[in-house]
Amino acid sequence: MSGVAGTYRCPNCGASHEVREGDVAIRCGYCGVTFRTFEEEKRYVLPVHYDSSKALENFLLWAEKQHLYDESLPREMVLREVSLHFYPFWVATVRASTAFTGLGEDAEYSNPDGKGFRTVKLIRREESGSFERLIEFAVPASGEVPVEGEMVAVSRARLYFSHEYVRRHGGVLHGATVSREEARRAAERAAAAELTRLISREVVEVRSRSDEISVGELSLVYVPVWDVTYEFRGKKYRAMIDASSSRVILATYPSEVAERAAYLGISALHLVAGITLAAVIWGSSWLTAVTALAGMATASAYYARAALAPAKAHEPVTEGRRKPGLIERIYMMRDMT
Repeated sequence: MSGVAGTYRCPNCGASHEVREGDVAIRCGYCGVTFRTFEEEKRYVLPVHYDSSKALENFLLWAEKQHLYDESLPREMVLREVSLHFYPFWVATVRASTAFTGLGEDAEYSNPDGKGFRTVKLIRREESGSFERLIEFAVPASGEVPVEGEMVAVSRARLYFSHEYVRRHGGVLHGATVSREEARRAAERAAAAELTRLISREVVEVRSRSDEISVGELSLVYVPVWDVTYEFRGKKYRAMIDASSSRVILATYPSEVAERAAYLGISALHLVAGITLAAVIWGSSWLTAVTALAGMATASAYYARAALAPAKAHEPVTEGRRKPGLIERIYMMRDMT
């Protein structure tokens, strides 16, 4: 057997394990969990285009455009930990189509008396149509992937995976634990949900529906992510930055003192207004008073939380960041009957 190929982190306890070329599964000697390396799969990795310095620079440029941003952050932040992680995703190309019939809803306006008053009547009518969509879904291949949803845009240029590439960049490789078949089923569910969303935009009641979902290419892709922990005025914050595109996947950052004070003021005003309103109307209706107080207290708590908690945001995946190779087209044909 050949020598050590790389280091994987156990998805359960985080312990590091040396892996040899050809190893398919590893049993953790610390917690006993068995996880797979998927050496038998054709694997890819997104290239590391941004080192830690450039990624941090882009993070600060992004942060200064965010709501409640504290402008002293670049001067006073202290880096505590910066590490590069390679997270696994199954990338599935799915062709999904559907034909449906149902009831659509329209409004009918009338002015029967000619006095400027208009009546509105909602009517339903038969509709039918079809959709076809070809799209890539990214399915997390490990429970260690920290953020779902818009975690990555994975349709950019890829390299063939190698342990040497991960080692050369000093990265931590996270083992994949989700099988190919599990990923296929997850992609099929996501495609069905997307078709449901499209249909619901056209009809309010579905009478019939016929779906065809076919999963084509299914690849295992590792995405490099900079995980940054930093300190600002005694408090810790975290930023996750895509090392391939420099997109801010998720970040917490300190908010500006004056704006935090303003939010606390708004919180106090809502609470005072709620108490005052409840006291005024208590005699006529205690239930209305309690409802009004509860509503104002909820709003007060929202603003107080916004003032005291670290600001949190992410940079969405936009068309401008996607390479031309992304497969995402919608074809729609509707017949009104």
